[in-house]
Amino acid sequence: MKRTVLTALAALLAFVGLAQAQSDPSVTGTLVIYTTTYDIEYKLIIEQGFQGKYPNVKVESVQAGAGELKTRIRSEAANPQADVMFGGLSYADAGLGLWEEYVSSTDASLPESMRNTSGYLTWMTIQLENLLVSYDAAKRAGIDADEITGFRSLLDPRLKGKLIWADPSASSSAWNMLATMLVTMGGYESDAAWEYVDQLLANGLVIGSSSSIPFRSVYEGEYVVGLTYEAPAVSYYEAGFDDTVKIVYMEEGTSAFPFASAIVKGARNLDLAKLFMDYVVSDEAQTLWATSTARQANTTIPTTNPYLTDAADILIVDSDHQYLSDHREEILARFQALYVKHNN
Repeated sequence: MKRTVLTALAALLAFVGLAQAQSDPSVTGTLVIYTTTYDIEYKLIIEQGFQGKYPNVKVESVQAGAGELKTRIRSEAANPQADVMFGGLSYADAGLGLWEEYVSSTDASLPESMRNTSGYLTWMTIQLENLLVSYDAAKRAGIDADEITGFRSLLDPRLKGKLIWADPSASSSAWNMLATMLVTMGGYESDAAWEYVDQLLANGLVIGSSSSIPFRSVYEGEYVVGLTYEAPAVSYYEAGFDDTVKIVYMEEGTSAFPFASAIVKGARNLDLAKLFMDYVVSDEAQTLWATSTARQANTTIPTTNPYLTDAADILIVDSDHQYLSDHREEILARFQALYVKHNN
């Protein structure tokens, strides 16, 4: 049953009203954004937030997976078409040579751990990985949704062919899930962790082409479990579909990955791109994010969405971001070899 989230809605309306009251119609132009964000987050931050503040700025956008967008930006390097990559960037992306060096004028307002130390990546949100379970699909498979508690439970033979994930080489959230899987199941180089990945693929794990496929497919009842991330999953709870899907934070632990945006090197609309980067880490935008299903990078601002589980109640394991950045290609190659083993 759908229900209205009065507290979050009231906060959102109050913020939008404030943003409109402080709007700046003198800023004009067109900003081209490539983004990995899902629809609700895009509408909240871009349409209601940024364009509410700058109503005479036209925003053109392309939505796709992180891997696809980075490939596109690289192919367009001689003639850049985008101004900003909004979301989907992690530590490993700082050195790609695709970004304009810029540190937001509002960067110092963030906690020290969330500041732009690379000169390229502006951190906006923090993403947690989780499982999403379809009650109906689980029932059809002869398994109780409550039996799905974490990574180990995904090896249940009743789930064979009923698990859906995105491609970790193309999706930033899927890459984060792979990293989480490895660190919680023994370690990035652990034989036990990679044996688990092997067993998971042997259980008929399906790999989709984009990060939206797992949560949408589970919501539609096509698969029992999706390996996905928190924000779109919580959106189903917020919309009243907690009787359709169940969010599971893996009992072995999950990871918290900051997500960043960056200005595309050679951006045609550089001043607007800088203005946008200033906006996404401003208290204004971070407060708006705090009402949403995405966790804001500025952790000094209270999260006000009642459907987000308190982080203190979730087992969050540490990630070695430097190791993941240095060994990304090696990890992906090892995963690909296992995938081919089970899908040739």
